[in-house]
Amino acid sequence: MERKEITSSLVAEVERLLAGKNDVPAIADRLGITPYIVEVIANDEHRPTGRSKAHCSSSRRIPNTKSGINASTIRMIQRMLAAGILNHKAIAREAGVSPNVVSDVASGKRKAVTSKRLHPANGEEFLPEPIRCRECGALISIVPCQACRARLAKNFA
Repeated sequence: MERKEITSSLVAEVERLLAGKNDVPAIADRLGITPYIVEVIANDEHRPTGRSKAHCSSSRRIPNTKSGINASTIRMIQRMLAAGILNHKAIAREAGVSPNVVSDVASGKRKAVTSKRLHPANGEEFLPEPIRCRECGALISIVPCQACRARLAKNFA
C-alpha cells in the first residue's frame, strides 16, 4: 500500500465516516490508509462528538510557528505517542513527516494550535497584552473581567 499523507481533509473524512458508524477496515480500504491510522483517529480525545466547542486561542505567541504541518497532523502524532506502540521513526512514516518533527512534538516544541480567535461578546474587547484586573487581581485578556462577572453571578445565584 502506498503511503498517503495525513491531512486535515483526510482526518475530517475519517471522522465523517466514523460518525456514520462505518467499520474501521472499510474506512481504511475506502481511503487508502492503514487501519491503525483509522483507530488512532477514532480514539482521539479531541475528536468532535457532534457538539461544537468554543476554541480559545491567542494569535500572539503560537508554539507551532513552523509551517507545513497542520494542527490535525500534530494531534495525530500526539495520539500515536500517547498510545506508546510505535517508535518515533514508525510514527513519522505513518504521519508522513520526519522523525525530527515527531521528536519536537514529543518534547513539546510543536503543539497543535490554531491562530483563530473568538469573537468578543457584546461589550467585550480583547486587550493587546494581558493585564491584572483592578478589582480581583486576575490576569485578563478580555475586558470587562470575566472572573469578576462569574463571581457576581455566583453571589446572586
